[in-house]
Amino acid sequence: MGEMPILSGMLFCADCGAKLYQVRARGWTHEQEHFVCATYRKVKGGCSSHQIHNVQVEEILLRELHRITAYAREHESEFIELVTNQSEKDLNRQLRDSHKELEQSKSRISKLDTIVQRLYEDNLDGKISDERFARMSATYDAEQKQLEQRQIELQEFIDKSKEQTLNVDSFLKVVRKYTDIKELTSEIIRSFVERIDVYKPEKVPGTRTKKQTICIHWNFIGAVDIPADKEKTA
Repeated sequence: MGEMPILSGMLFCADCGAKLYQVRARGWTHEQEHFVCATYRKVKGGCSSHQIHNVQVEEILLRELHRITAYAREHESEFIELVTNQSEKDLNRQLRDSHKELEQSKSRISKLDTIVQRLYEDNLDGKISDERFARMSATYDAEQKQLEQRQIELQEFIDKSKEQTLNVDSFLKVVRKYTDIKELTSEIIRSFVERIDVYKPEKVPGTRTKKQTICIHWNFIGAVDIPADKEKTA
């Protein structure tokens, strides 16, 4: 099967958050290797495939790496200001969404407690059978466990975000270290990239084609939109 793919462990599903699973086989060319959502593979109907080929991600990543490093070198002060402003906005939005989801989870858990208590009382009164009570209780218990786990994840993200500090200088040090990137290596990818979120393909209106988007989260600075009029080729 050869060496471990350079993108292994770096891709995540933008919808369910699971890692993307590397799919390859003996005799395949590199162009045939691709990733699919781990949830899609494990849970029927749990998510869509989000399938994307290795070469697609590698081409996009190399291009975006050239763009962001060129901009950082040629417009350093503007780059620092851009990253700071964008990161602050993104973090505030993520915190708002996380707080909202956390409150919704707490509310749902409280409702589930009430529902299960009523089921228990109805079972004691003979309004529902033991079998139905057990089946319904198991369903609600499973949902409650999922919500409680999600609550823990959300609280950890909120706590971590409060302590997180943007470190543009550390990213610039990496930019200065790699001055002439011709091709991607595992070392280069992990020096620059924290994670890559992959979205499911969306149909382009009026055509038969589909467009698939990825979002690159860079180490130290997160996802950054580089203005088109400032681009320079690295």
